[in-house]
Amino acid sequence: MDLKPKPDRDVLLIVGDGRNVLQDIGAWYDVAEGIVPYDTMCINYSATICPHTFEHYVAGDAHQPDMRAVALSLADGVLRHAWNKNCPGFDIQWQRNGRGGWNGTSGNLALKVGMSFDYTRIVFAGCPMDNTGNWYSSIVAEDDIKANKDHRHHLWKWTELATRPVSRFMRSMSGNTRDLFGEPTREWLLHIPETKEN
Repeated sequence: MDLKPKPDRDVLLIVGDGRNVLQDIGAWYDVAEGIVPYDTMCINYSATICPHTFEHYVAGDAHQPDMRAVALSLADGVLRHAWNKNCPGFDIQWQRNGRGGWNGTSGNLALKVGMSFDYTRIVFAGCPMDNTGNWYSSIVAEDDIKANKDHRHHLWKWTELATRPVSRFMRSMSGNTRDLFGEPTREWLLHIPETKEN
């Protein structure tokens, strides 16, 4: 795709807002740094704490003022992806297809964008899809809808994805998504057939 920042790369790290996102990124560095070049896509607020540069930013609620503010604060060269029409500050506005309505989380959007850009090794960090909340839970008001986020009710979509052939392109660093897709290995990242240990 012409818009892909580095067309030769096929590894994409998707960084979510899970409570353990920074630990997941640290574990990712242990697996991938110096082994394979990769691009990074930050979801929602993770763009404000990601410890390395990134090429993509995704907001499932790009029409909201806080997501627009994050998008506008990013460095030049970051591709900003929205799943809503008429979102100022975003470069690419994706169209929802199919049955209409919401069909997952911002992580699902990030996955679809990553696949559209031909990444074949997609790894989730900070996307556990569990009830541990978000990294920013302690700094938002107690009555904020994001304060005690529980993502388990969205797990059905990830479970469905795990049964499809597309799941061979996905791995995760933690939580329920790691249980569904497995952890990334150096062999998997390098397209080397993995051997199963007995």
